[in-house]
Amino acid sequence: MAAALAAGNSVVAKPAEQTPLIAAEAIRLLHGAGVPKTALHLMPGDGEAGAALTADPRVAGVAFTGSTEVARLINRALAAKDGPIVPLIAETGGINAMIVDATALPSR
Repeated sequence: MAAALAAGNSVVAKPAEQTPLIAAEAIRLLHGAGVPKTALHLMPGDGEAGAALTADPRVAGVAFTGSTEVARLINRALAAKDGPIVPLIAETGGINAMIVDATALPSR
C-alpha cells in the first residue's frame, strides 16, 4: 500500500477475511498520519469481494500476499480483462515471520 500511495495512486485495501480488524487499524493509523481518506480505502470481505475488485475495469494494478493458488486465480482474472495489461505483484513464498521480543516491552 505504502509504495502505491507514495507513487501517487489511490489504494483499495482488501485484507484477508481473517484480518479485517488489524487492517482497519492500519488504515486508521495511515489516515491519522495524513494519508487522505480519498486516496486510501478499506474493503473487508471474502474472496468474492476480492474477485469483484480484480474484475473491476478501474483497477490498474494488484499487489497480493497470500497463497499461490489465489495468486494464480488473480493472474487469470487479470489476463482475461479487456484493455491494458494490469500488473500483478504477488508474494506467495509463505515465509513471512513475526518476531516478538519481550525485552522491548515496558516493565510491569
